Amino acid sequence: MPAKPRLEQHHAIEISIKRLSPRIGSGLMLANLPKPDFSDALINVMANYEITTIHADSTARRLIDNSGLLKNFYDNAFTNHVPLRQNFRTTYGHLAVFLAYDSQAHTAWFVAEPQNRVALANYYRDASSLGLKTLGILLVGSTARLNTIGWQNLHDVLTDKFISAHPGIQRVEVMSTLSGVRWRAPCLGLGVTVLNIKELPEILELADAAIGGEGGGEVTG
Repeated sequence: MPAKPRLEQHHAIEISIKRLSPRIGSGLMLANLPKPDFSDALINVMANYEITTIHADSTARRLIDNSGLLKNFYDNAFTNHVPLRQNFRTTYGHLAVFLAYDSQAHTAWFVAEPQNRVALANYYRDASSLGLKTLGILLVGSTARLNTIGWQNLHDVLTDKFISAHPGIQRVEVMSTLSGVRWRAPCLGLGVTVLNIKELPEILELADAAIGGEGGGEVTG
């Protein structure tokens, strides 16, 4: 089982804003974050990572623009060439501030206020539900029984690449009674326990095996 949810572990996650709705959930929160004035140093650091638009709540802005920490953030970016997520965790990981960034949109969001942190923690849930809907794939079943790791795994399994490789998927069912993965075209069944406790590579292996016909289309995890 993954040790911690990705956001909790790294204090930063890469997102796709296109998979969210600005009207609900984490998409609504991100859409309403202001774009405050930042120091030139922070703007330059983020530009080094090809981030040109920066949003933040007021608490996050104050924490991020701390001069002592910002110097470390700057040095890690320009002198040590540390990747963004690692740099952010190293510099700010001891604080209750979190980063979401979309490389394709060249945009970053810093959040620290409690309600915003809760909304961001639900990113994988929101992106999975809404992202599949835009692809014309129905998500049903025992989704309420997924924990944070479960939603993260579901999101990471059902990428555009995975869906393109398996175009027959029209429905995804999260199943509390299934201890593995089941393929009954056009429905891909994923067990709650598998999603909540397994590592991503193992889940992908099970899914590929089931869709490939192993075990008659049902593989136990």
